[in-house]
Amino acid sequence: MLIWLAGNSLAGTVIGLAVGFLNTGVIERPTIVISVLFGNVVGFTAFFSASALFPRLRLLAPPIRVLLLGFTLLAGAVSGSAAVLYAYPLFVARDLSQTAAIVAINGVLSVIVGAIVFVYENMRFKLEASLREVEEVRLAEAHLREAAARAELAALQAQINPHFFFNTLNTIASLLEDDPEAAEEVLHRLAGLFRYAFKASDTTPVTLGEELEFTRNYLAIERARFGERLQVEWDIDPESIEIPVPGLLLQPLVENAVGHGIAPLVEGGRVRISSRLVDRTLHLDVVDNGVGIDANQEDLVRDGHGLGNVKRRLEAVYGGRGSLSLLKHPGKSGTVARLLLPADPVTDR
Repeated sequence: MLIWLAGNSLAGTVIGLAVGFLNTGVIERPTIVISVLFGNVVGFTAFFSASALFPRLRLLAPPIRVLLLGFTLLAGAVSGSAAVLYAYPLFVARDLSQTAAIVAINGVLSVIVGAIVFVYENMRFKLEASLREVEEVRLAEAHLREAAARAELAALQAQINPHFFFNTLNTIASLLEDDPEAAEEVLHRLAGLFRYAFKASDTTPVTLGEELEFTRNYLAIERARFGERLQVEWDIDPESIEIPVPGLLLQPLVENAVGHGIAPLVEGGRVRISSRLVDRTLHLDVVDNGVGIDANQEDLVRDGHGLGNVKRRLEAVYGGRGSLSLLKHPGKSGTVARLLLPADPVTDR
């Protein structure tokens, strides 16, 4: 509104100066004041017509829209000019014909200015409509990406769960004949594992403490199978316990260490699980002193099972901010599976 007022006043001043130089003596009072008043009548009439009426008129057919807009501009200019002329009689000539001429000129100017404003408002309206459409498309694409990420995450978790429970049921079956009491204990642990697995099958994150407790239960079942051949060590940073992580993320690493590292050795081996928080990054290491990494084990990170699923889940949840790597144990036999996760809250992408 202030820009319109300044522009109209400037235009009126220029017109007043021109009229004063070209038509000296015809008008009895200062022509600049008259022109500024008329300029603002023209401008405000055009502004009102374009801003208030345009959104309604644009719904009509183009010929009707142009006629109605032109009529509105002309009627507004004539009415506004007459009001100014009669409200400020000291500033204008008392010649009726001159007054009529000024009103007519002002009406023509109003139509011209209004047409310019009409074109501008039409372009602005189309631009805003295009921007709204682009924003709606962007939001729709974001919702689709989020839905796809959730579906992928749920599908990947569903692929991991049956593999884990199949191995657990085999362990229970082997214990039933030799040690029923141990089998009963494993069954109780398995019930807890089922409850956790169902909870972790959606996209809601869990705390690292919950994930570690799940892994402890899993390892207790595996120790019932391997006996003293499987030794477990824990080195957990207390500050990392409450950090949110995706559910069922650590167990596949431990399962890989037991199945590919420890199980092939007659004498068994040791699995060490550690966590530490470094510069708002969670470091999770699963280290075994088993047979060590080979080319086939490196492929596990890239294929569609086990560790490959973990890597894809990291991408679905964290994008490029989470990583999984398999490393040879430096100077020793065995493998290091390392997860690097941002300590920020887990959010659906």
